[in-house]
Amino acid sequence: MLKRHKNKPYNKNRVNQGGHAASKFLLSNMLAATPSGKGVVDFRTKLQVPSIPYSNTEVIENLRRDKRLDYWPTDGWKEAEPEEHGMDSAALAEMVSEFKDEHVDGFVLIRDGYLVAEGYNRDWDAETRHPMFSVTKSVTSSLVGMAVDQDSIREDQTLQELFHEAALEPLKAQITVRQLLTMTSGIDWDNKQERSSHEMANSPDWGRYILERPMAAKPGTTFRYSNGNAHLLSVLVQKATGIPLSVLAKINLFDPMGITNVSWGQDPQSNLIGAWGLQLTCRDMAKFGLMYLHNGRWETYQVVPGEWVEESIQQQAAERYDDGTEGGFGYLWWLKPIVIPGDKAVHHNVFYAAGSGGQRIFVVPDMNMIMAITAANKEDDFMPEQMLIKAIMAVKSDQPLSSNDEGAAKLRASLQSFKLTSSM
Repeated sequence: MLKRHKNKPYNKNRVNQGGHAASKFLLSNMLAATPSGKGVVDFRTKLQVPSIPYSNTEVIENLRRDKRLDYWPTDGWKEAEPEEHGMDSAALAEMVSEFKDEHVDGFVLIRDGYLVAEGYNRDWDAETRHPMFSVTKSVTSSLVGMAVDQDSIREDQTLQELFHEAALEPLKAQITVRQLLTMTSGIDWDNKQERSSHEMANSPDWGRYILERPMAAKPGTTFRYSNGNAHLLSVLVQKATGIPLSVLAKINLFDPMGITNVSWGQDPQSNLIGAWGLQLTCRDMAKFGLMYLHNGRWETYQVVPGEWVEESIQQQAAERYDDGTEGGFGYLWWLKPIVIPGDKAVHHNVFYAAGSGGQRIFVVPDMNMIMAITAANKEDDFMPEQMLIKAIMAVKSDQPLSSNDEGAAKLRASLQSFKLTSSM
């Protein structure tokens, strides 16, 4: 079993020391494309704003600052009225009313560590696990960080070092763990109708399928979104640690946060599927986001090394979005400045886990906010971000507001109306 550290400093300059009843997840539950399915987020609206870059420095400063949190939700979230945490109930009611018919399955909104709003349609509830699709990748990233912290692998370690028994072509042999994390490995991956992912899922050995893919670019030169990169990380971490990755996930990640209602598919070799296959409740999605908001800490444990969290949410691959913002990709996390409409452009740097259909874990460090969304939206990938914008606009202060009985009544009514909808 891997060792556990309490608030142990993270040092990435390490030396490697590591060196059949598998369930095959249904293809229908696998769709693991990017938020737009094309490698970059394809937003439908274009705001007339100057170029706004994602700020690594600002995000990290906000992660490090002392954030209001007077309990840990290990045993469950404490609920509070939105006004107690500076949010307008009536504005949140408008958000729910606007999006309740947009194939949203559920959402959880957390501010200052408190659950200030939560809703589900008639097909889902707070206790039912939902497929995460590619949100799984961000959880995989956390497990890679743990393996680095345990001296099992290094970010600069190559595939040839990790798979020394395999005869890899020269370019492929040079691919590093970091390049897999940033989707810059150069391994060819056909995302059109998920062709390569389907081929992998139908192969008897998923890891071998990925390693046998041709190279499309020199490692480190091109961003190409790939389920293969993410799954290969799961394979190599399990190989390097010598224990099932499911054990690492349960003992070192989920158990400390009180996450027990979880399932995660495996490949034929019993490796956790690094690209998709995880199922969580919406509330537990928010727990994972809260842990990252607190720089990897949960209660007295440093669950994910703080330095790994900070590296993960720094821009490693750049993208220019249609709304005039500049963000990109970190270590299996998406990064973006969210623009708030108005006479003067206002934005908030956000990092988030994203999965097909509208699954999101949004982390908004400067607002001490987490928003988890589950959905079944096959066409509108911009929907979750629009919903987040409305939630951010409901924030009126960093201090409590006066109670608002009328707004609270509107929010209850809108949530009841949402409960009557279905995304099926």
